[in-house]
Amino acid sequence: MPAHVRDTFAAVAASRGTTMLALLEDAAKRLEREEAMRQATASYERLAREDPEGFADYLAEGRAWDALAADGPGDARDEFPEYNS
Repeated sequence: MPAHVRDTFAAVAASRGTTMLALLEDAAKRLEREEAMRQATASYERLAREDPEGFADYLAEGRAWDALAADGPGDARDEFPEYNS
């Protein structure tokens, strides 16, 4: 690892009161999540481009699930009152 990269990580770790290893582990987890989201976005874009009708169906199904979760009698707020504000 080049010294300037190591020094940058060391400085950031010190300012956060953590170790370089912990900082690198955190960065790796964030990069992994970012990559998963990038891949998911690419998949949605590919579906929209290659199968517009299928993508429209997918979006409609999501809206239907959202409607089921809407506020009203028997919704998730009744089942899980600890999440009510």
